[in-house]
Amino acid sequence: MPLRLLRKIEYCLLVFVTGMLAGCAADTPLDVEPVALVRECPYLFVDEYLGAELVLVPSGSFVMGSPESEKGRDKDESPAHKVEIDSFYIGRYEITQPQWEKVMGKNPSKFRGLPDLPVEGVSWKDVKEFLIRLQKKTRLPYRLSTEAEWEYVCRAGSQTPFCSGSDERSLNEYAWFSINAGGETHRVGSRLPNKLGVYDMHGNVSEWVGDGRRGYLSRTENNPVGPSSSKKAIHRGGCWLYPARLCRSANRMSADKEFRSHIIGFRLAINKNSICNPRRP
Repeated sequence: MPLRLLRKIEYCLLVFVTGMLAGCAADTPLDVEPVALVRECPYLFVDEYLGAELVLVPSGSFVMGSPESEKGRDKDESPAHKVEIDSFYIGRYEITQPQWEKVMGKNPSKFRGLPDLPVEGVSWKDVKEFLIRLQKKTRLPYRLSTEAEWEYVCRAGSQTPFCSGSDERSLNEYAWFSINAGGETHRVGSRLPNKLGVYDMHGNVSEWVGDGRRGYLSRTENNPVGPSSSKKAIHRGGCWLYPARLCRSANRMSADKEFRSHIIGFRLAINKNSICNPRRP
């Protein structure tokens, strides 16, 4: 496909996505950056080395956490508070086993045999080592998303328990979880994407985030980051094993940074300027 046509498609898709989100603003507390401010960046970035696809997330604000009326919520989701997020890129899909193996040389996953299964059985510290090696290969500062960035993308303009609404039955179209997963992971991207074009934010494998656990505050926060000194790491989104209530957008899980499990994987993130205005050595 000619590059000019590809860029036109990317731009049209960005306009479409941003338009959908802006259209939700009257019903949800999400405001997004105007397209004119982000159109110089490609909507979709594909890493040449890894083949990973990352989508541009417009800057905006949302309400993080859950209301007291939300079914299945936990106390650590309070108080619900406004958070402002800068534009960045996030993986369209969870990192797969072939992608992990290309960087690390081995596959730690329990579930194997099909192409494009998400990698699992990796600790937070394992992922940090993966990122260091990937950065050396690509000269790009890949990272994990913050917890706030993660929830912003997962919600994709919604303020309901799931990006698909409040009804647990609606999650079946968007996620692999205890009801439909059959006790195993599934190929990334094989359910519907959310309104940002990102797949598997609910279910399949839970996802490590980069910052430490923090207590929520009632005031508005700008790009909040949990303390790096935290002894535990956060993983989000629920997984193939969990019931719907544990796959909610606001649900928070934590584990030791050396903990490995076949329910946890991750996806990449990177700052917008690293793609739009790269300064590589």
